[in-house]
Formats: sequence, structure tokens, C-alpha cells
Amino acid sequence: MGKLRRSAGTVLRLVQGFILYRRIGRCLVARSVTYREASDADKLAVHRWLNPKGDPARVLHRNPNVTDWVADYHGQLVGFVQLVRHPPEHSPYIGYWSFGLYVKSLWQRLGVGQALTQAVIERARAEGAQTLDLLVFNDNFRAIQLYRKLGFEMHIIQELEPQLVRESTPSGRRRVTMRKRLEKQE
Repeated sequence: MGKLRRSAGTVLRLVQGFILYRRIGRCLVARSVTYREASDADKLAVHRWLNPKGDPARVLHRNPNVTDWVADYHGQLVGFVQLVRHPPEHSPYIGYWSFGLYVKSLWQRLGVGQALTQAVIERARAEGAQTLDLLVFNDNFRAIQLYRKLGFEMHIIQELEPQLVRESTPSGRRRVTMRKRLEKQE
């Protein structure tokens, strides 16, 4: 079963590379996927999706510094992202951060991640943020391509670098910081 699943995933990624797939898919997604701030039910559904063995009681803890968004296709959640506002005492994470962008594999490369990230950008801008930061694995080329398309650039936060280096050692992967400067829209 695992081998079949890996083969299906490989075929899906290959098909997602075709421009025709993306064009048709984006038209369908634009008409059928809605993006909204997450309700409590949405948060529980996302928790079951991303952390099925975790404690769901923690999910409904309200944190005024976090806003969650979901992408919904006729009652099925297909994407998720958070806007996290870190106060100075959370150093080296300070300011506005986009966190935890997830899009189910069948829905990738159809604009869902872009729309969710755009929601975070617009909210941060509306709240007066000057920048929006995020972390991404340096080998996640699709995500980096998406973020660059949206105006993010590689950025080094010196105080964060030791932590990123430490956490990369066991996994062999390293996260990098990207930043978008937010201009006020007239």
C-alpha cells in the first residue's frame, strides 16, 4: 500500500507540472474554494488533519496574537495558514509572521497557497505591519517560488540563525527566513 501511495504521489506531482492542469484547476478553484478566518470547528478539523494524535483541547485555546485562515471546498478543508504577531519579548521572533502554510497535495499548484498567503499579507498590512516574515525549508523549492512571486526575499535575522543551524543538524534540512516589506495601499 505504501509503494502504491508513493507512486500515486509521484504521478500527481508530474501532472501538477503541466500548465494545462494548472490553468483548468485554477479556474475551478477560483469558483469553488472559499477562504475565511477559521472557526472553532475549522481549527479542530485542521488539528485532526495535521496532528491526529495530539490533544484537541489545546486547539481551542484563544490566542489574540494568532489568526487562522482556511481554504474550504464544499465543506472539506484543503488549506490552512496562520498569521502570528510576536511581541518584543518573543525575541528573536518579533513582529508579524506567516506560519504553517499547508495545502493538501491534490490542491497544490492551483492557487490555494497563494490565496491563503495573500490573506495573511493583507491582514498584516491592514494592521500596520511594516514587514511580514516566514520560515521555509531551503529545499522546498515550490514554496520558495510561491513566496518570491508574492514579493518575499531571503532575509537573515542574526539572533535566529543559531537556532536554525541547531535544528537543521538532526534532520539534515535547514529552514531559512524570508521577508516581505509591506507598503501601505492607498
